[in-house]
Amino acid sequence: MSDAEYVTDAEIIRRMKVPEKIGYANIRALDADRRSGFPKKSQFWGDRRYWPAVKAYLDRQAGHNVATPQTRERSYASGR
Repeated sequence: MSDAEYVTDAEIIRRMKVPEKIGYANIRALDADRRSGFPKKSQFWGDRRYWPAVKAYLDRQAGHNVATPQTRERSYASGR
């Protein structure tokens, strides 16, 4: 598998290990819905998508917590 940062739709489908027919159909549907949030292709990078953004999108859709908010720990010993 390639470790390229900018990937084609075919590479996305290979990395996801889903059938091509399903992968292409779903990517087309995501592209057609402007509100989907799926990363757009960059003409500058040869109509490829930025893989870390695609991965983050997929993680969010799968319910994975991509970014854990920083919280301040409360000290119960001092009563604060």
